[in-house]
Amino acid sequence: MYPAYMEESIRKVEANRERRLKETFPRITDKEKTVLLHEFHPDFVTEGMRELLVGSNKGEPTPTELADLLEGNSRIDPGKINLNEIDYDVDVLVIGCGGAGASAALLAQENGANVLLVTKLRLGDANTVGAQAGTQAADRPNDSPSIHYLDTMGGGRFANVPELVETLVKDGP
Repeated sequence: MYPAYMEESIRKVEANRERRLKETFPRITDKEKTVLLHEFHPDFVTEGMRELLVGSNKGEPTPTELADLLEGNSRIDPGKINLNEIDYDVDVLVIGCGGAGASAALLAQENGANVLLVTKLRLGDANTVGAQAGTQAADRPNDSPSIHYLDTMGGGRFANVPELVETLVKDGP
């Protein structure tokens, strides 16, 4: 089932599995969490970031390369665009098909809109799928919607939109 080069590692894991199952680790303090977050989490990285000068996110810290792209001159030659020739005539254009984009596209279609969904890869290859392990869920006998809500809010450092988290907790899978 596993390649031969993994056999030694598998034996080591199996040899101490029982001991590791009984191990407990002390929880880190809020102060220790804050230090770790500020040192390693991308939300707190300031190097390579600058304030965005244009658009709906104006004033927010943005990766320098993205800010340069958004603020730069268009690479599209307006002389080569004929707005009288429309390739796709739709009611709603959704850019990105992660959880939010796919949900928006489905909801718009369910409400009668002609939807075009565009993505850099394929449906199902978005970051939402990759982040699945970080998505909170009520998955233990002692879990409840209230605990699920608090776990999700805390996991987002209380920057989440409370109404959306409530919907996730009450109506999510």
